[in-house]
Amino acid sequence: MVRHLLAHILVGEPGAISPGMRGGTRGVARAMRRLIVFGVWCAAMALGGCANDTLHTGGFWAQPGKYDFLKCPDLARITLTNSTREKELVSLMERADKEAAGPFINLMVYRSDLEQVRADLALLQETARQKGCDNLVPNKK
Repeated sequence: MVRHLLAHILVGEPGAISPGMRGGTRGVARAMRRLIVFGVWCAAMALGGCANDTLHTGGFWAQPGKYDFLKCPDLARITLTNSTREKELVSLMERADKEAAGPFINLMVYRSDLEQVRADLALLQETARQKGCDNLVPNKK
């Protein structure tokens, strides 16, 4: 009886209330399919906002505030280290591209590291700009 009442509410079939009606179960199935599709649509819309990969909102790769407590010379030193790592990863990816399985290797091994380093570099530059650091190249001692 509850299924038939649910079908009447969701589908609006007047014959769905009487338990002896055979078409009522088809209405319930149709209503359940509609309910499932609506639920999947709602979940997709809710999770669609998570796809925004921007630096300022704390994207997947960047951690806002990670470098806020460092001074300009420390930011410069880390920027130099990350720039060196980025060049190393790019050269490894170029070398891997020469092999048959290179694109797969790049995707599985190097791509995430490269995205992380580039996000860190962008965050370092943004932090240095906010702190008013003039030069991100460290002084040689």
